[in-house]
Amino acid sequence: MAATALLALLHPDFSAGQINSLLIIGTLAGELPDIDLFRLHFEHRPGGKHKTINHHEYITHTPIFWLVISLIVVVAGFLFGSTFTEWIGWLILAGSWSHLLLDYIEYEIKWIWPISDKLYSMMPKKHSLEITARPGTFLNYFQFITKEYIASTTFWCEMIISIVALVVLFRVF
Repeated sequence: MAATALLALLHPDFSAGQINSLLIIGTLAGELPDIDLFRLHFEHRPGGKHKTINHHEYITHTPIFWLVISLIVVVAGFLFGSTFTEWIGWLILAGSWSHLLLDYIEYEIKWIWPISDKLYSMMPKKHSLEITARPGTFLNYFQFITKEYIASTTFWCEMIISIVALVVLFRVF
């Protein structure tokens, strides 16, 4: 929803189709840090490595990773004279960092990686023992969403932000 806010505030001069594409890209960028859930799944399948059960320890949950990716896209857009591509880079940054900020409320983020592997959280959430499925499985993720995440402060912050973004979207565009 960071994409909606940026587009509503800055009013870039793009066609309706380009604006819609940017909204889709920005929305997907907000989910990109969780792409590491695929890795978590493969590590915890039978015969997997079983290194960790906290996917926030992976590189995709570090701000520097998304800063570098975003700047590569922005610079590519600048070099090729494509304002649209530059916007894609900025929306990747806004979406991924908004994800990290929301995760930071109750879940841990490696804010200063690679300087330190320390995980930071505003108010660390204690996980309940109600999740019984094997880590990395769809059932484990489903149990987490339905038993823990929906009761978290982070979830309700995301819902409020989403509602505000939708109101802004439909009043502006």
